[in-house]
Amino acid sequence: MRNFSKPLPLTRRELLRGTALAAGSMLVGCGQRGCSRSAPLEKRTADVVVIGAGLSGLVTARELLKAGAGSVMVLEARNRVGGLTISQEAAPGVFVDGGGSWVRPNHTRILALAEELGVSAVDVSEGRGSPIFLFDGVRIAGAGRLFSRAEMRELRGLRDKLEAMGAELPDGAPWNAPRAAEYDSISMFNWLSENSTTVWGRRDVEMAIDWTFGCGPEEISLLRFVAAVKAQGGLENLMAISREIPKVFVGGSQQLSLKMAELLGDRVLLGSPVTRIVDEPSGPLRVETERLSIECHRVVVAMMPADARRIDFEPSLPKPKKELIRQWSGSPDYKVHIVYEKPFWRANGLNGIGVGDGSVVDFIFDNTPSSGAPGILVAFGAGEELPASLRARREAVVDALLDFFGDEAREAINVVDMDWLSEPWSSGCASPLRPGVLSKYGAALRDPVGRIHWAGSDTSLEHDGSMEGAVRSGERAAAEVATALRERGVIPAPATSSG
Repeated sequence: MRNFSKPLPLTRRELLRGTALAAGSMLVGCGQRGCSRSAPLEKRTADVVVIGAGLSGLVTARELLKAGAGSVMVLEARNRVGGLTISQEAAPGVFVDGGGSWVRPNHTRILALAEELGVSAVDVSEGRGSPIFLFDGVRIAGAGRLFSRAEMRELRGLRDKLEAMGAELPDGAPWNAPRAAEYDSISMFNWLSENSTTVWGRRDVEMAIDWTFGCGPEEISLLRFVAAVKAQGGLENLMAISREIPKVFVGGSQQLSLKMAELLGDRVLLGSPVTRIVDEPSGPLRVETERLSIECHRVVVAMMPADARRIDFEPSLPKPKKELIRQWSGSPDYKVHIVYEKPFWRANGLNGIGVGDGSVVDFIFDNTPSSGAPGILVAFGAGEELPASLRARREAVVDALLDFFGDEAREAINVVDMDWLSEPWSSGCASPLRPGVLSKYGAALRDPVGRIHWAGSDTSLEHDGSMEGAVRSGERAAAEVATALRERGVIPAPATSSG
């Protein structure tokens, strides 16, 4: 878990982040104003251009075609679809998720989408046994007591306060709450300092912040965290260890995007980062890449707000939207799967769950397939002390597992990791927001600007920040665009039955 007590020095991850952002800027740089091109752009037309081939963008395109749009183009900067979902082969025929993975029973839209696409969802394999906690060099497993009674009382009190504040927030619009500015003026670090007196009362909330947003409490406002508590149905659902058994998609969650992209065919263009969007009221709407200039009726930007910083908007976006994009923060994560011949921890009375304050590994879960083999642990880390080389980084993770599971953890047969900070086209996997952002600029999150619409998990009215939120945001954006196109006669009105 991150060291929340003092600022950290410049780390490998911060250096890598700077390199990745610089690379992204170089890749899109020739699309900015004042940069000359060696060849004219190829001109195309479409009813709608969708920017981003993650879940939200592909759902948007699919729903627009269902609504009657004649032509839709999806532009993706990466050379793959899926956005923040990516399936990796951990063992022959066994795929794991390097990005978004778990869904809950109330994630109804993504489960319906999976059923329609023929992708099965199964309960996460739940091994019986005890979790392991490793804090301040002390390992507690089995019947060991983690909390004192006083700490449990305080944790319940903190939960009640956070959930009561969450109840004040309007669904999908926390910035409209009467006390939004007040809640958004303070960080969770300061709020916990004022409301917590015990080690574990504070630490458990810090773990929920770390698990959900991949950051320390000083990096997120009270309003942002309370909104997440409300959106997920309570503080317990934000904890690393929840009573609810999640589901995973057979073959990995990227299967959803791969199947949608297959159905969309050549409407999806990979390796095509958008450099500029021109929306002059008196002229055509135009989207540009390094190779293409596409005239269209509407654009949907389907990505984390921070990622839109790479696009040049002409004319400039209104100040609230511009500031929202400028100040939006993304938190990259490090996710690694460690593969064993069998789940040895189960024979030792452990369920594979580990939570600790190490700098390499924070959270560990059993990700063994339902067949029972191979044994797979999935670990998440802050990564401040991860080595730069891939081999050394993986060795460091396995070494960290020894403190949790003993010498048997050394017998890994494969390690598959995903360091999202190395992805030049993603600002992060989660969106913690510092004080003063959500209350001031949140209202601009999903409202169209001219002929430009916005999708992406962060814009969802419900389940924002999750794959469910991504699907819902795509459905919402498609409905907005379809309505606008019908009003202008671009696509036909839906047929009505007579009776």
